[in-house]
Amino acid sequence: MGGSRTAPTKDGDDLKKNENNPGAVCFSFAAAPFLLFYTLAYIDPTTTAMLTQIIAGIFISLGLALGIFRQKVVMFFRNLKVMVIRKKIEKESKRQGK
Repeated sequence: MGGSRTAPTKDGDDLKKNENNPGAVCFSFAAAPFLLFYTLAYIDPTTTAMLTQIIAGIFISLGLALGIFRQKVVMFFRNLKVMVIRKKIEKESKRQGK
């Protein structure tokens, strides 16, 4: 289940292990602010509501942009398919006309 834990050595072998795993170091720095028990900051409820609205707006905008982009890609390939079919019909009609 878990790896074996050993006591840190004097030459810093435990630090060398983290150098090979930058994800663990990045996670440690990213999680550190959330693990503090005592803070001197106060977040007003209206600030929280405003941040929530900003984040919701960002997600809605991204969803809308992705939806429009997806629709344009779908229309491009549909138009491409129609063009190929038209060319085939034109070739067949020329072949039938001769």
